Amino acid sequence: MSAPTSASHIWTYRFVFIALCGAIIIARLLPLGLADAGLPGPDLLVALTFAWLIRQPAVVPIVSILIVFLIADFLLQRPPGLWTLMVVIGSEYLRRRRLQMTEFPFLVEWSAIGGTIFAMVLIERLILWVLFVDLAPLGLTLAHAIVTIAIYPLVVAVSKYLFRLRKLGPAELEPL
Repeated sequence: MSAPTSASHIWTYRFVFIALCGAIIIARLLPLGLADAGLPGPDLLVALTFAWLIRQPAVVPIVSILIVFLIADFLLQRPPGLWTLMVVIGSEYLRRRRLQMTEFPFLVEWSAIGGTIFAMVLIERLILWVLFVDLAPLGLTLAHAIVTIAIYPLVVAVSKYLFRLRKLGPAELEPL
């Protein structure tokens, strides 16, 4: 078995993924006053999950996504399970389309991620609207999605150059 698909490699990156997600959640819980700038911050959890999922899908199993986002829903006082459901559906959609994206340039991947994030945000908003939940203004919600999509290339660059997480091709995924 080659190095990128070895069991120790996969488990090491799984622990790193969980640790990064924990650090992001803790940073969002701290009263740093970052939301006072006027623009909503990016959803780094979603960007990190999608970037790592596209690069090496074995590193981000669905159970990890489920646990991380469900904990985030409770700690960040979001409707429990709704955003988690959106992320799980979005990540499984991207996981199934992943092999097609390896053959195309980064712009195609970025567009697919952007479309997925917009669909997740709009479906979540529709569900909350049907359930008569008080909603944030649509512009603010869309700005949050746009900022998340805009930060995605930076998350990919950090994942690639700092964490050495490279995109696996179809031949390297065979053993998995």
